[in-house]
Amino acid sequence: MRNGSADKRLAFGFLLLLTAAALYLSYLIARPFLGAIITATLLAVAVYPLFTLLLRSLRRRSAAALLSTVAVFGMLLVPAVFLVNTLAYETKALYGWLNEQSSGDAGWGEYFARVSDRPLAWIEGKTGVSREQLRSTALERLQDASAELLNWAKSLVLNTTTTIANTFVMLFTLFFLLRDGEAILRRVGSLLPVKPQRYEQLLKTVFDSIVANFYGVLAVALAQGGLGALGYWIAGLPNVMLWTVMTALLSTVPLVGATIVWGTAAIYLGATGHWGKALFMVLYGAGVISMADNVVRPLVLSGRVKLNTLLIFFSLLGGVQAFGVIGLFVGPIIVSVAMALLTILAEERAELERDTTESG
Repeated sequence: MRNGSADKRLAFGFLLLLTAAALYLSYLIARPFLGAIITATLLAVAVYPLFTLLLRSLRRRSAAALLSTVAVFGMLLVPAVFLVNTLAYETKALYGWLNEQSSGDAGWGEYFARVSDRPLAWIEGKTGVSREQLRSTALERLQDASAELLNWAKSLVLNTTTTIANTFVMLFTLFFLLRDGEAILRRVGSLLPVKPQRYEQLLKTVFDSIVANFYGVLAVALAQGGLGALGYWIAGLPNVMLWTVMTALLSTVPLVGATIVWGTAAIYLGATGHWGKALFMVLYGAGVISMADNVVRPLVLSGRVKLNTLLIFFSLLGGVQAFGVIGLFVGPIIVSVAMALLTILAEERAELERDTTESG
């Protein structure tokens, strides 16, 4: 019996090592596509209500999953094409406007020196730093920003093939997650050494976090983009659509995202001598555009994600730092699961202590 028990433990240990090695090799295989797989997982949870609705009508999981995947592709493709065309048109228009403004001078540098003379003189009077030094520093920053923008545009062109491939992998994965998701979850649950109710509790935490953050980010982007468009139009900024799109995109960055855009707009208005409009932009941006995040996001997240504001803040920023843009969704999910696990551990410990007391 002892030899048999020892043999079983040895075999079980060997299987554990073999399984760990196989999982690690599987990770190496999947690593180039992790971004696409994670995105597909997030979308599968977000569009699952649509899949369920289609499944009730079609009564075939494959057909419902296919239609849901096609719907997601359409929802991604149409805005992406519109966004690229809008940015291309508006950027070209903005370039033409700046070129027109500087046509009578020695270039953009001379134009910038002329329009920034008054605000730099005011700063010089307040700080004692010469306007020539301030202007030189500002021009260096503008040149650096232009170089970064050019490199970013080049990278978009060079990575087009990779983007298409990742999109295909994401949609392919999304189809199978929708079709076989329930079976996959049951299989995973059967392998985990946890109580079924604890597993369901973890799944609910993950699903609620994904849904809340997905629709929270989308709602904030639409709200801040729409409010920003109104403010930019009132302030008389050129290329309102470009400012609006950038506000919606950067709204995904917590606290400072939209501020970067409307703050730049205020600086531009002040530099061109429109001080009243610049003051309006600052007041409207701080009191309306940025405050929308504090109103909309809690409304969407309330009742689903049990995290305080500080944890949400660090989960968003830390998620972006660790995983890139997709970290906006992954970060809060990881922190939510960690908090849920701590709660489960506390409850399990209380049960163990209660059982020990009763048995004693």
